[in-house]
Amino acid sequence: MLSRHAARHLLAAAGLARLSMGMVGLALVLSVREATGSFAAAGFAAGAFALTAGVLAAVRGRLIDLKGHRRGLWVLGAGYALVGCVLLVLVITAQNPVALIAASGMLGAVAPPVSAATRTAWADMVGRGPLLSTALSLDTVTEELLSLVGPVITGFLAATGSPVIALTVAIGLEVLAVGLFPGGSMRTAAAPTTTTGREGRRLHSSLRVLIAAGPALVPLLAVGIGFGILDVAVPALALQHGGTASAGWMLALLPAGSTLGGLFYGHRTWSSPLAKRYRWLCLMLAVGFAPLPLMAWEPSALPLLFVAGLVVAPTVVTCYLLVDEVTPDGRKTEAATWVSTFNNTGTAAGSALSGALVAGFPLVVVFTLPAVAVTATTLGMVLWQWHPARSGAASGSVVRPVRVPRRH
Repeated sequence: MLSRHAARHLLAAAGLARLSMGMVGLALVLSVREATGSFAAAGFAAGAFALTAGVLAAVRGRLIDLKGHRRGLWVLGAGYALVGCVLLVLVITAQNPVALIAASGMLGAVAPPVSAATRTAWADMVGRGPLLSTALSLDTVTEELLSLVGPVITGFLAATGSPVIALTVAIGLEVLAVGLFPGGSMRTAAAPTTTTGREGRRLHSSLRVLIAAGPALVPLLAVGIGFGILDVAVPALALQHGGTASAGWMLALLPAGSTLGGLFYGHRTWSSPLAKRYRWLCLMLAVGFAPLPLMAWEPSALPLLFVAGLVVAPTVVTCYLLVDEVTPDGRKTEAATWVSTFNNTGTAAGSALSGALVAGFPLVVVFTLPAVAVTATTLGMVLWQWHPARSGAASGSVVRPVRVPRRH
């Protein structure tokens, strides 16, 4: 796979974006907390970023489907650079939490969906055969590796310089990634619709894509909630046991486990049906998150974050494959952004909730919430007998999933 120049180019551009996204969450929390003195404001700022990034992800994905990868990303990259500069000025000069939360939300609203564009670019490059699973596993492992490095770099920059420096680097890397993203034949713009009522049909088609993929997306909503809670709770725990520098490597344990799990998953050839495999992965995800509350009582239990991460990358890869399977051509990037939408929406809710709880509740209560969220929703996925139908690429139709009674 890496022998192809196009693959290396794509991974390099995507890697910068993933490194940025691995840094920006912790950088926002530390920067806003330093500016306002409040973990609640920091949590709401991180939540606002994740919420707008998630809720508007499908809109940004549709823009890329219509304009093409490079043009669509450049438009969003310009907006990201502009809003990023405004946010940095506010962090340095203002102590108003409302302004910082609003600017963080605006930054998320224009965040370029490089990950979703990368995954559809892989499909364009290798086709939708057996190589796609290998490519997506490689892509996800790379993403997790950089998610591992991102918080460590952020913690180092915050400890040796300031959180604002870390936030500046994170924003700059995202803009650089957009500028380097490959163009050419990766994906051209979708043909414009010229008939009347096209906006209504686009909305209807988007809803059909969402309904078709919905059961697969719910577990990632729960994972997002867990990540959002940990993004605030782990730095709070770090401040009790060593300062901001240790927050980076603490947060890196989760993607470290995910990287190892993704390498194993991508190395194997799987013959089981995607839906069945996904249900088993969801169940393993719930088991991995269950013991996380122990960390609040005993810091030596931090390796549990590594264990919890082992199934994250395989679950995400399988979810993308399922979503791709039920989505018609011409809407692949938009559909891939629904994965980000659910994950980021969960992250937003988790960050805001965690920021509000850290100030007034014991950390053990906060660390219990990821386990509860992941266990409840992933068990629902396990019990749901979902049989995704392949998309009708030729007709552009999407077959809705059905719930099949369990056999005894």
